[in-house]
Amino acid sequence: MKIKIKDLKENLLKLLTKTMNEEDSHAIADCLIWAEMCGINTQGIIKLIGNNPLQNITPDYPIKILRETPVSAIVDGGKNIAILVADKAIQIAIKKAKETGIAIVGAINTYSSNGTQAYYVQKLAQENLIGIMVSKCPGTVAPFNSIEPLFGTNPIGFAFPTSDEPIIFDAATSAMTFFGVIGANTKGEKLPEKVAIDEKGNSTIDPSVVMADGSLLPFGNSHKAAGLSMLVELLTGPLIQQTLFNSETLDTEWGTTIIAIDPNILVDIEKFKINASAFIKAIRNSKTRPNEKIYIPHDKSRKKYQTALKSGLVSLDEEIYHQIFK
Repeated sequence: MKIKIKDLKENLLKLLTKTMNEEDSHAIADCLIWAEMCGINTQGIIKLIGNNPLQNITPDYPIKILRETPVSAIVDGGKNIAILVADKAIQIAIKKAKETGIAIVGAINTYSSNGTQAYYVQKLAQENLIGIMVSKCPGTVAPFNSIEPLFGTNPIGFAFPTSDEPIIFDAATSAMTFFGVIGANTKGEKLPEKVAIDEKGNSTIDPSVVMADGSLLPFGNSHKAAGLSMLVELLTGPLIQQTLFNSETLDTEWGTTIIAIDPNILVDIEKFKINASAFIKAIRNSKTRPNEKIYIPHDKSRKKYQTALKSGLVSLDEEIYHQIFK
C-alpha cells in the first residue's frame, strides 16, 4: 500500500506521544520513516509490533555519559529506546571527531534495535567524517558449525564523504535480519531456504521455530561472515564494558560502537573526497557482462528514498500497517 509521508508521520506521532515526549517521538518517527522511504522495511514501522514494541518501552533513567576522554565516551542508555541513544552517541562522535580528528563512542544499556545503521553513518558523512558503526543484540545467530544462537544479527555500517553522494554500506552479518523473521511470522510467510536452523541444527523455513529455540545462520553460512560477526561482538561487548553473552539478562546484549574519523588528520578533506569520487566512478565504469548494471551500496535505497521524497508517498506493508494502526 502507498500512504502520504505526512500522514504516516502524523499517525506515528499520535501513537508515540501516548507514551513519550514530543521530541523523542519525532526522533523515532523520523528514523522509521527514513527506513521505509529507503525500502528497508525490516528496520521501519515493523519495530512497532512484536512482544515489546518501541512505543511500550519504559526507560529506567535519562541517557547519561559513564566515561569520557577527549576522543571517546561510553553512553549509558538507561534502557531508553536505542534509536534515541544512537542519536545522542552520533552527536557526541561528531563533536569529538571535529575537535580531535577521531572519536570512538560506545552505547550500552539500551533497549531494542537502533534500526538501520545507514541512517546514522550518513549523518557522519554529511559532516565530512568517515563513519563506522557496529551493533550487537541478543543471541539469534549460530557461530559457524554451531547450533547455538550466541551471536546477534550484528550489522556493520560505514559511510565515506565524497564530492557527490556519500558512499554508504549497511548489512547484517546474519543471513537475514531478526525483524525480517518477525515480519514473516506476522504475515504467515515462510523463510528463504538455508538461512535458519532449528534447535537440533536441522534446516528450517518456519519463522516461529527460529523465534522459539532455533537460530539464524551467518550470511552464506560461511566462516567469513561468522568472523565479521565475532568482530562486532568484541567491539560492542568487552570494549565498551559489556559481557559477550548473558542469556539470563538479555538487556545487556544490546550495544553499539561508533567510530568517526576526520580525513583531515591524514589528507586534505577535499582531496580525499575527489579521490573517493574517482574511485566510485571507476567502479561504475568498469566492464560488465551483457545487460548487467553495476550498483554501489545504497544506490537502490537512495533511489527509493528520492522517489518517495519527490512523490510524497511511501510504500508500506499493508498487513503490518493495519496491525499497528488498528
